[in-house]
Amino acid sequence: MRQFQSVTVVACACFLLQGWATRSSVDEKQAQLAKDSEHLDTGSLAEGKGKPSPGRLQYVSEKLGLEREVVRDFVSKAGSIQVASSPGTPKVAFLFLTMKDLAWPNLWHSFFSDATSGDYSIYVHQAALKDGPDAENPLLLAEFGAQTVPWVKTAWCALFGVEVAILSAALADPTNEQFVFVSDSTVPLKNFAYVHRQLVMNSPTTSKFCLAEPAEFRYAGVEMAKQEAKRACMFRDYLRNINPRTLKHHQWAVLARSHAAMVVRHAAAAIDIYQDVWTQAAPDIDNMGEGCSDEAVPVIALLHELDVQNSSTGNTWTDLTRLGVEQNCLTYVRWRNCFGDTELDLRSWASETKTLFSNLDEVGNMLGGLIRPHMNVDFMKTNLKRELNGFPHAFNNVTEKYLRSMVNQGFMFARKFNVGLEVATKKNATSDRRRLTHALSNILTGAEEEVVMESLDTFLPKLWQEVDAEHAQAATWSRLETRGAPAALRVP
Repeated sequence: MRQFQSVTVVACACFLLQGWATRSSVDEKQAQLAKDSEHLDTGSLAEGKGKPSPGRLQYVSEKLGLEREVVRDFVSKAGSIQVASSPGTPKVAFLFLTMKDLAWPNLWHSFFSDATSGDYSIYVHQAALKDGPDAENPLLLAEFGAQTVPWVKTAWCALFGVEVAILSAALADPTNEQFVFVSDSTVPLKNFAYVHRQLVMNSPTTSKFCLAEPAEFRYAGVEMAKQEAKRACMFRDYLRNINPRTLKHHQWAVLARSHAAMVVRHAAAAIDIYQDVWTQAAPDIDNMGEGCSDEAVPVIALLHELDVQNSSTGNTWTDLTRLGVEQNCLTYVRWRNCFGDTELDLRSWASETKTLFSNLDEVGNMLGGLIRPHMNVDFMKTNLKRELNGFPHAFNNVTEKYLRSMVNQGFMFARKFNVGLEVATKKNATSDRRRLTHALSNILTGAEEEVVMESLDTFLPKLWQEVDAEHAQAATWSRLETRGAPAALRVP
């Protein structure tokens, strides 16, 4: 773990402190750090021969032990699942995985208020309410017919089990056709009519997964250093180079009914396959694993179905296509340095430099660990890790321009919108034509644009009504990063 932490922090420090903000020499410095990373990958880090540490083995055992305990009963009853849908109005099943509350209940109220009750089902698991909803903690979205899912054990990085539990509950309704995983911080970017039409009417038999790009290097510290040097996406797949049938993907997928049944049926076997690979992936991370079960086991289960039936072609990508798996990212989330050079690029030299300088004590401690190995600094728990290169970007506020860009593209949902978020809008700018007229007027008069903050609850539903459905349907992201952008959305 110390090597992983040190390489990562050195990369970040070099990137921001040693003249990286001077754009004239960026390309040379990127090339040099990438070259240095190659030596690190085959040199000092290789001395450990990539064997999993005792800490890694214990972590994997604990996490997947919990998952096996949860899925056991559901797998044993999977034979009774009705795989084929029944005649009747096909529905979208919304599977809410929450701790207790939703960050944006009013937005979801607006979303479902425009729907016909027979077109959807709602299932809710509240991890913090072991005894279920009560008077003080009522069932979320109960007014729209939501059903509570019996509580099962969950933990950080152990969420595949609850996915199986909520899928099992939703599969009991044979008219549920598409199954959408939703987190408590998620907001809908389209109205219900668009979501229902795209999922149930246009693609009822396909699942939609958002895959990660493969890591070039085996070691996470080296891969992160290389990506940081290139200012490229940090969400990487360390699994497929070990086993090409284990692919890392974003958790918030959409499953077709037949695939939801496969995930439940093969849950235990898929966990076993994942454990073998997860134990080996990114071996420089000592006391935890890279990624989590919910980011890989669902696709493993689908591919295992073909293996069990001896119908695999031997090619993972051909098998996924034959199964009916689309590479389609329907839930927006931004990891560090992703979406570079597109309309959704949020990278900023100024903010990155500010982040580093505001955490110089932690940088010093990490760099000091190279000289004084007795120092015990856990990079994974530092503020620098949270702010710089670790977790999905959480929005506290968002500009109207950025929000419009998300809404107008192929995403149906977006994650990590914090409670209280407001939209920075331009006063009197209520349409494209009026915004243009207002902007030209300001240029001619020298006046500054007045910014008005508006609640997301009230502003986002307005944008739903402006969506160009044909454009949005075509603006499909196959990855949540630059390489997955629709060609027409790339910024030259």
